[in-house]
Amino acid sequence: MTIKILRWAAITLAALAVVIGLLVLQLLGLAERAVPDYAGTMDLPGLSAPVEVIRDEHAVPHIFAESDPDAAFALGVSHAQDRLWQMELFRRVVQGRLSEVFGSAALPADKIIRTLDFYGHSERSLAVLSPELRAVLDAYAAGVNAYMSESTRPYPPEFQVLMHTPEPWQPADSVGMVKLLAAGLSGNAFSEVLRTRLMEVLDDEDMKTFDPPYPADSKPAVRDLASLYRTLGLERIIAAIPDTGPPGASNNWVVDGKWTKSQKPLLANDPHLGMLAPSIWYAAHLSVGDSNVIGVTIPGIPSVVLGRNNHIGWGFTNTGPDTQDMAIEDVNPNNPEQYRTPEGWADFAIREEEIVVRLGSDETLVVRETRNGPVLDAIADTFDDVVADGQVVALKWTALTSEDTTIEAGFRYTKARTVAEFDEATRLQVSPMQSMVVADVDGNIGMIAPAAVPVRSDEHETGGLLPASGANPANDWLGMIPHEGLPRVINPSHGYIATANNKIIADDFPYYISSSWDGPYRANRIEDMIEATRLHDVASFEAMLADNKSELAALLVPYFTSVEPETDQMAEAQALLRDWDATMEKELAQPLIFHAALKQLHKKLYADELGELADSVGRRRETFLLNALSGDEMAARWCDNTTTTETEHCTDVVRTALAAGLEDLNNLYGNDMSKWNWGDAHPVVNNHLPMGFIPGVRNIFNIERPSAGGPYTVNRGQTGSGARPFANVHAAGYRAVFDFDDMNNSVYIISTGQSGNPASDYYDTFATLWADGGHIRMTTDRAEIETGSIGMLTLRPAHN
Repeated sequence: MTIKILRWAAITLAALAVVIGLLVLQLLGLAERAVPDYAGTMDLPGLSAPVEVIRDEHAVPHIFAESDPDAAFALGVSHAQDRLWQMELFRRVVQGRLSEVFGSAALPADKIIRTLDFYGHSERSLAVLSPELRAVLDAYAAGVNAYMSESTRPYPPEFQVLMHTPEPWQPADSVGMVKLLAAGLSGNAFSEVLRTRLMEVLDDEDMKTFDPPYPADSKPAVRDLASLYRTLGLERIIAAIPDTGPPGASNNWVVDGKWTKSQKPLLANDPHLGMLAPSIWYAAHLSVGDSNVIGVTIPGIPSVVLGRNNHIGWGFTNTGPDTQDMAIEDVNPNNPEQYRTPEGWADFAIREEEIVVRLGSDETLVVRETRNGPVLDAIADTFDDVVADGQVVALKWTALTSEDTTIEAGFRYTKARTVAEFDEATRLQVSPMQSMVVADVDGNIGMIAPAAVPVRSDEHETGGLLPASGANPANDWLGMIPHEGLPRVINPSHGYIATANNKIIADDFPYYISSSWDGPYRANRIEDMIEATRLHDVASFEAMLADNKSELAALLVPYFTSVEPETDQMAEAQALLRDWDATMEKELAQPLIFHAALKQLHKKLYADELGELADSVGRRRETFLLNALSGDEMAARWCDNTTTTETEHCTDVVRTALAAGLEDLNNLYGNDMSKWNWGDAHPVVNNHLPMGFIPGVRNIFNIERPSAGGPYTVNRGQTGSGARPFANVHAAGYRAVFDFDDMNNSVYIISTGQSGNPASDYYDTFATLWADGGHIRMTTDRAEIETGSIGMLTLRPAHN
C-alpha cells in the first residue's frame, strides 16, 4: 500500500540542480570515493569485543562475533557501508519526513504516514520487546552511527546530489522498517474501496459474476451489496480515496525426505516485491560461537529476515488476509469535533503533526482519530464535501498498534532449532500475515500462517467486504483468531506443502481469512512439478524456481488460435501460438503475442461496462475470463459490447483482442515478428528511488536485464504499464533453496548487488546471474568463505 501511495514518479527534482550535482560528482569523484573499504581495521565505540567481517567474493559480509549485540553492531556497520541511502529513505517514509528532503512534492505521502502514526507506534512498541532484543536493537543503531561518525568516506552520491546529511539511527527506526514491510504487503481496505466503486456500475448479479468466489470457496454472507452501498451513502467519500494497485505475490514449498534423494527435507522460497535498485534484500551471515544464521536481511533491521541457521530454514509468502476495515463515521451536525458511537456522541482524539517542507512553507497536520482508527482526511481530496455530507472515513488495521512484537518474532525465528520452536515463536507475529514454510534437520516440515487476524460477527453489515458504519456495534471486531486456530499444517502425510498466495485453508475452516486469494495456477504448477520428479535435490528445486510454464496461457491460447484470422499477420501469430508450449522464455515471440492479446482481452471484455474503473480491476480476473470464454451464461453476456447496437459474441471479443494486441506490438516493435522476443520486451527493471525516475539520470542508477517468466509462472514477473507495458517490475528479488542434508549446500541470490552505490563493482553483481536463474552457495564454512574473499574488516572496541 505505502510504496504505491508514495508515487515516486511525482517526486521530481529541478533538472538544472540534478545536472549540476552530477557534474560536481563527476569532477570530484565523490561517487567513487564513497565506495567503502572492505578490508582493514576500525576502532569504534559501542563494541564489547573484536568482530571480524569477511567479505566473500560477492561482497556478502560474514560476521564472526562473540555475542549477538556485537554481531548486530557489525551488521549495522555493514548496512551503513553499503545501503545508507536506502536506510535513510525508508526510515523517512516511516517517519513521514520525506518533505524535509524532497520538498512539497512529498507532502501527500508524509500526510498519510503521519495520519497512520507509523513512527509513533514504532517508538511505543519498544516497551513490549524483550531485553535481549532491545540490546540487539541498541547495538545495531550504535554500529550504524559509529560508521557514519568514524568513516573517512563521504556519504553515498544521493546524499551529495540532494545536499542532505543523515541523522543518527534510532532503535525505533528498525521497528518502523517492519511496519513499512507490513504496509507494503497489506491493502485489503482499498480492495473494499474498489469493490465499493464497482457498486456504482454493477448490480449484485453482475458483481457476483465479475468477482466470482475462489473455486469451492464461499465469501462471508452479505445481503445485496449494491443496495447496501447505496444506503450507506459512500459515493463521495469513496471518490476521494486513491487506487493503490495490486498487492505482492510469492512462492514457497517444502518436501520431506520421502521426496528427496537425501531422504532429508528441501525447501524453496522466492518472495515477490517491487523491484528496486538496490534490492530491498541484503545478503548476510552472522556467526556467534557455534551458531550461524545466514540469508537475507532488510537494511535497517538487525537480523536475518529469511534464511536458515544450523538447524532450521524458513521461507515466506504473502497470505493476503483481511486485516483492515474502512469505518464510516457520522460527524455530529451540532459539534464537528464529535462522531457517533454505539453509546452516543464522542469527541475525536486530536493530535497535531508538524511537517517541515524543504524550500517551502511548513505545514501543521491535524489528525483526528475515532475508536476505530485514524480518520483519513489526508487522502480525502474532497474533504470539505465529506464533512458537509456529515461522514468521514477511518481506517481500522491490526498493524496500527503500539504493542507490535513482529520484530521480536523475526528475531526468535533465527534462534529456533525445530519446527515446533519456530511455531511457538510465531505467536509474536502481528503484521504482516505470511504463509511460512519451515523445516528442520530432524526431518520435520510445516506451514504456519501467523498474525493478528480479526474475527467479525455474523451480524457484520458487510463481512469486511465493504466499508461499514463505525457506529454499528455489529461491525466491531470480536477479537483475533486464537493462535491455535490459525492456518497450520505439520508433517502432512503426503509429504509436501506448497503456497503461492493461493487459498491455504480448507472449505470448512472455522474462521474467515480472506476473499482475495490469488488464482491456483502457480500453486498447481508447483505441486505438479513436485510429483513429476519422485526424488528431488537442490538442482531440481532450482529448476522449479526458474520454471516458465504458464498454466493460464495453456488454458487461454486455444481461444486465440480458434478464431478466424483477419490478416496474414494474425494467421502467422496464430501459427506461432499453436506451436508453443506456453513457456515464457526470453528468446520467444509467443509470450509477447499472448500477453499483448491478454491485455486487450481484459479491455474488450469489460471496459464498456466499467468505464474508467477497468484499468483498476485487471488483477485476479482469470476465473471471470475463463468463465466467459468457456460459455458460462452470466459471464458470456459481458462479451457483448454495450456501446454498439450489434450483439457481439465471445469469439468476436477474442478476435478483436488479438488484432488489437498485434497492432500494439507493431507500434512498439515494428511489423517483423521474427524480431520480437519476450526478453527484450520484458526486462526486469530494478528502479532506484528517486533517481530512477529522472530522465538522463535513470540509466546510471537503474539496473535492467532481459528476463523470462510472466505474471502466471512460478518464475513470476508482473508486467508494468505505460510506455513499457511488458516490463518486469514485480518479481522475486530473492530466491533460495535449503538442503537439510547439508545446510552448506543451500543456495540463494538477490536481484541486484550488495552495494547501493552505482560506482561500486558490487552494485549489480548478481543481476545477470539472477536473470538467468542462477544462485550462489549459502555457506557458513569459514574456510570456504575465505577462499576468494575480497577482504576482512576487523572492528575493535574504541578506548577513550
